[in-house]
Amino acid sequence: MIKVLFFAFPQYADFEVAHPLFFLRKVAKADVTTVTVDGKPVETVGGLTVMPQFSLSAIDVTDYDLVLLPGGDGIEKVLNESSLQEVLQAAYQNEIPIASICASAAFLAKAGLIKGTKFTCTSATYEQFNDLFSEGKYAATSVEMGNRFITAKGTAFPEFTIAMGHMLGMWRDEKQADFAYQFCKGNVS
Repeated sequence: MIKVLFFAFPQYADFEVAHPLFFLRKVAKADVTTVTVDGKPVETVGGLTVMPQFSLSAIDVTDYDLVLLPGGDGIEKVLNESSLQEVLQAAYQNEIPIASICASAAFLAKAGLIKGTKFTCTSATYEQFNDLFSEGKYAATSVEMGNRFITAKGTAFPEFTIAMGHMLGMWRDEKQADFAYQFCKGNVS
């Protein structure tokens, strides 16, 4: 069973991770653990209240197969949290994949993980956090998939979902991956 560590923060973009979480649970039968910086509930940009199971400091990232990071409006509220940077650095050092969509690429940059590496995010995020991204190689693509992490634009959640599934070996074949992509695009009746 795949174990996923999902980091929630105030005003995260719930729509960006809806499809990835759905397919992680539906196809991979993944066990998803939700954490926040302090273990307290957060409200998403869509107005949902999310009840985490743990605080970041209470988990051992090596117990997980994937770290999933949403983007959203509240990035700046948690960007400088050392516990988040430590968890991301430990995941990276232990070769645990990190799936980062939209503004959460700033978390990777703050943790020092994008140095010399191609990454993507929305152009607005890139401009907002340009100083953090200076050591990385910004690509204006929908998705960038590297050895240890995926980055994606916030509107590229179908592509992000498929890349994440490939990174985890979740799809049994390309037909299943294409079905998931078409589902995310709204093309399945």
